[in-house]
Amino acid sequence: MSDPNKDWLDDELANLHDIEAPATLLPKVMKEVRERAARPWWLRLLGPRTALWRSFVLAISVLVFGISLIVNPVQIASHLPGAVALMNLVPLLLGAAMSALLHLKVFNYSVLPLLTFAVALSYILLVASASAIQHLMGVRK
Repeated sequence: MSDPNKDWLDDELANLHDIEAPATLLPKVMKEVRERAARPWWLRLLGPRTALWRSFVLAISVLVFGISLIVNPVQIASHLPGAVALMNLVPLLLGAAMSALLHLKVFNYSVLPLLTFAVALSYILLVASASAIQHLMGVRK
């Protein structure tokens, strides 16, 4: 494992031997196979299917995402009663938040550039730590 030019995993895989199952396992497996074979086909379909459920949820999610790309939800929402007032209110609230962040001072600096600097610095730190971890994992191998 200490030689970086030698693939130690191939040596370890070559040294592995076949492992035999315990003698008590085969009767249990065969009993389960016989029980499943004895059930009607329609009952086998109704069994616990977590993979089928996950696939169904994924398909519905992709369908909803595709529909939301085709149909503009903002345009549909604008035809609802009271939606025009809400759509006029959102830019006003965003403008007020931006104005508050620009005019609020901490040690004579506005808060918005300080928050921007903190977010950029944390992103840089995150990328540096992830690349350091990736480098250390490569050295470990």
